[in-house]
Amino acid sequence: MEDKRKYHIIIGSKAYFDASLPDFSEEDEVDTFLELVKLSDAAKQSRYTFDQYANTLIVKNNNYHGIVEAAHDRLGPLIEDLTADDAEIYIHNPPRVLKEYLEDQHKRSLIELDVKSEEYGIKRDSEMFVENITSISSNLFGQENAIAEISKSLWYLTTVKREKPYVIMLYGNSSLGKTELVREISKKFFGDKCLEKHLSMFKNNNYSEYFFGDAPNRKSLGFDLLERESNLIFFDELDKCPEHFFSAFYTLFDNTLFKDATYDVDVSGIVIILTSNYQTKDEMKKQLGLPIFYRIDKMIHFDDFGCDTIYAIVKSEIKARESEYEDKLSPEMVYAAVSSLVSATGENARTIKYKVQQVIEELLFQEVVQKMAKN
Repeated sequence: MEDKRKYHIIIGSKAYFDASLPDFSEEDEVDTFLELVKLSDAAKQSRYTFDQYANTLIVKNNNYHGIVEAAHDRLGPLIEDLTADDAEIYIHNPPRVLKEYLEDQHKRSLIELDVKSEEYGIKRDSEMFVENITSISSNLFGQENAIAEISKSLWYLTTVKREKPYVIMLYGNSSLGKTELVREISKKFFGDKCLEKHLSMFKNNNYSEYFFGDAPNRKSLGFDLLERESNLIFFDELDKCPEHFFSAFYTLFDNTLFKDATYDVDVSGIVIILTSNYQTKDEMKKQLGLPIFYRIDKMIHFDDFGCDTIYAIVKSEIKARESEYEDKLSPEMVYAAVSSLVSATGENARTIKYKVQQVIEELLFQEVVQKMAKN
């Protein structure tokens, strides 16, 4: 019987890939792709024959970044050059060119091939839903309307079987709790796991390779989506993202299969949460354009803080910091000093934290001032 290589494609997070590998013993000879590539290149440069063919080979997804771009077109033959005819090969999140090569080889009965994919989902425990929402609400100040709206979306997502991505936009002024809400949703409904990207970092055309996967030996959105740990995707500050990258989102928001120039990714059932500082839906529509705007399933506005909310946040911040100053100050002393600095309107979590910090420093420094005065 003719020897055949046995390929195991494993699609998912790094933790899933590692858990899917056999429990190799110390006696097992297990090679990694990049190590053999380096040995093969050294052999060519020294003009001697490479004969260290692997019987068991592991190809991790970050290995694709360790070879030159031109080598990606022949990843399949390259693996064959490094392995024995009956080798067992474990491949993590292969690029399209490699996956299609192996599928073609399998169709022609030249190799054995199996594919294993990580399963994702939202926690569907209806008994715990109210408790989870109550917990989320207790950790967010002054956003009762936003909590009510996100609760409807989460109940829908935990009740139905939806394949198409569900896109939520949280919008309003900064530091009102949008990011905190995403963190809470991640904890309560997605095992505290989330793929997070800060879009304000992608400010020029140099990042087109990331969004569109034009450089196969570099990270891309497709690469990151393949190794995600949950079905929650968080794109922060969409309003800071250059418009020419929006076309990458058209496919992601609208389909169960995301494709860039290098990878194909099954994104069935993903929940995408966007944040922005837009003030109104009309402003959002104008700035984003209709193609993106109408691909958003739910838009939730975050209200500016009122007087009662500002008071509650001030008290909470002072209490949370008490362990820092309790040997020198009391919460009442801090509140008395900070209350005159905090306005009844126009404050947000960041400005309040800043003012509390300044007051604590000022009060503590009074001890030094008094000592200096005595001298």
